[in-house]
Amino acid sequence: MDIRQLRTFVAIYESGGISRAAEAERTAPSVLSHHLANLEAQFSKPLFVRNPRGLIPTEYGQRLYSHAVQILRALRLAKEDMNNMSGEISGTVAIGMAYTALEGIGKNLMRIVLQEYPKLSLMLSETLSGSTIEQMTDAHVDLALAYNATQDPRLHVTPLLEERMICIGKKEIIGDTTSPITVKKLLTLPFVLLRRGTSGRSIMNDPRLQKQFEQSARVQTDNVNAAILFVEEGYGCVIGSRSYLRKQLQSGAVAYRDIVKPKLLRTLYLCEHVDKPPSRAVDAVKQLVINLITEEVQQHRWDCERILYGARSLDTPPPFN
Repeated sequence: MDIRQLRTFVAIYESGGISRAAEAERTAPSVLSHHLANLEAQFSKPLFVRNPRGLIPTEYGQRLYSHAVQILRALRLAKEDMNNMSGEISGTVAIGMAYTALEGIGKNLMRIVLQEYPKLSLMLSETLSGSTIEQMTDAHVDLALAYNATQDPRLHVTPLLEERMICIGKKEIIGDTTSPITVKKLLTLPFVLLRRGTSGRSIMNDPRLQKQFEQSARVQTDNVNAAILFVEEGYGCVIGSRSYLRKQLQSGAVAYRDIVKPKLLRTLYLCEHVDKPPSRAVDAVKQLVINLITEEVQQHRWDCERILYGARSLDTPPPFN
């Protein structure tokens, strides 16, 4: 197989048909049909099933697509990296970020890239921790900031910081007090859980406690806005870090209580591909991310127990006023 065949295959796969792919690629359908036929001839089974609505990928086609996307992306990144060696950093960097990370540094990251790297295109997405890892292994993102990242031999993960989780909600739900709340008491309150797993979010390091909360949650969701609405409307509380619902906490719309016996912690990781050398563009964005997180923590705008990257530690930040 050659690159033209793979590009043709991906175009047809994503378009769902040869005619639609030909329009997108601005070429004749006969050319794409020729490349696809030559590609399929190399395998014992077809890559697509033909039906009146178009082409449906077979199991063979689905498997080849995952490889083809990575191959074509690696070629594009290699070309961009070589072009960057002797000039201004350019190209595209895709980064997946957990909600708290996006809230914490997303705006400044975009501002700096726009101002200092005019030829660099940044693809920024807020994703669930589980799906962020999936996107990385499928080569859809170059870097990811994810909580409690799943150990995977295809990824290199670097712990950046550790956050302490708190109980957040209206006082009539969590109690009109600032005293800590025990996990045992918290489990009796109505709370929404940001789900864990391949389509969910990781809210704590301890898998045993995570299971207890899953069994006791009144509502489970993989949507942050749904969880925020749940809390703001006074339906219940949520378990989050101090940086979560920051605006609502600072305005007094909701209150918080520290969680004890035991305290709940979660770790933010920077995830990278093991077998794909980073380009200059990816390295530049990676360093920006680390610098921005460090600055946010040091200025007490991102509250955490300690910063882990570089073996540095911080004192526990002051509570909200």
